[in-house]
Amino acid sequence: MAFTENKPVENALGTIGAVLWTIQILPQIVKSYRTKSTLGLSAGLMFIWAIASWFLGSYIVVQRLSIPLQIQPQLFGSLAAVSVAQCLYYDKGWSKLRAVLFFITFEVLFAGFEAGSVFALWAGQDRGVYWPTTMYGYISAVLLAVALLPQYWEIYRLREVVGISLTFMAVDILGGIFSFLSLFFRDSLDVAAFVSYALVVLLDGIVVILAFILNPIARRRRAHEKAMHTIPTGETERGGTCISPSPFVENDVEAAGGITPAHAHEESAERWEESPMGTVLRRPSTSHSGLERR
Repeated sequence: MAFTENKPVENALGTIGAVLWTIQILPQIVKSYRTKSTLGLSAGLMFIWAIASWFLGSYIVVQRLSIPLQIQPQLFGSLAAVSVAQCLYYDKGWSKLRAVLFFITFEVLFAGFEAGSVFALWAGQDRGVYWPTTMYGYISAVLLAVALLPQYWEIYRLREVVGISLTFMAVDILGGIFSFLSLFFRDSLDVAAFVSYALVVLLDGIVVILAFILNPIARRRRAHEKAMHTIPTGETERGGTCISPSPFVENDVEAAGGITPAHAHEESAERWEESPMGTVLRRPSTSHSGLERR
């Protein structure tokens, strides 16, 4: 599909998208650091995104897209790896040293994989072989889409969107929109990049929508559960009911002949002792029932 090429507009939109996609994970990293927890954030999401950057970065460099778009996957993959390290440290019980070593190892493999891929793909293009380049583009698109499946599972498991920064999601969506628009100012549409960016916008948007739907429901559910576990006023810790003074107590006592439940119990005990050979009286139960004869 042919378009009217406009390099300045392509670079401007690509730059905005690249900047947004570069900083998008920073709110998530800051949130995880402040809360010292990544509960609700899928480590699988961040790890698959980090791996997707290997393929997307190689593909964009080989296709010679705008410079900002070439830089973006490198920074995105590195920040995603930082978030993975946080998940391993805060919620998986890894030591800080082990998490740092994971990040360093990831970065070394990232650099080696991308450098080797770029030169290999360029060599293939020089010989007229383009399918490996296209394959890299579609692999990155599939990984970017599949990466959100673990996050959807976390949302399903917890029945709400927690742990993941909605600011991070919003910035990710905006970055996808600007990067997506930049493709229409090239001389031809890059289908693989088109699919990748469109999927990012769609799937991130679903997470945001779920947050607005599920989180209020979860708050109401927790409030209801808290109310169910709170001892209501008028009940003792043992589960018994306290009799609160009321203006009707005096009338109730008069109607019962001036005998309150406590007095009835005392009178019953006295009569038991005074007439051991007479009528046998059953001791009153814990309820406030009247005296019974046998």
